[in-house]
Amino acid sequence: MEALLLWLSIALCLFSLWALLRHDWLRMTRPRRRVLAQVVEHRMTHDGDGRSYAARYRFHDGAAQQEVTDQVRLNSRRPPVGTVIELVFPEGHPELARPARPLTWCTVYLALFYLLGVLGAKACGFI
Repeated sequence: MEALLLWLSIALCLFSLWALLRHDWLRMTRPRRRVLAQVVEHRMTHDGDGRSYAARYRFHDGAAQQEVTDQVRLNSRRPPVGTVIELVFPEGHPELARPARPLTWCTVYLALFYLLGVLGAKACGFI
């Protein structure tokens, strides 16, 4: 039973890494563009814990005006409407524009790789 849980945990870790990497692949392999965008509204979502808000940004990428919604949801309307924020996106994909959060995503990837390493070491009998 312990071995089954160990291998299921490794599979879950690998699946999580795959799910993250498939969305970040373009961000990591293409040149990045930076643009200034203005917060135009907040999208509200109701969930089990109450309300959460995601900022909606408007910017001009050189070809057309774009609007994107942030992937991070907060429990308050931050940043305020009218605030100008720098967004980053892979060249040719303005629909993927998001505020740069390198520390957050590095922490997530490091935690998953660390967990995978510990589980792999346990599965191989090193721990």
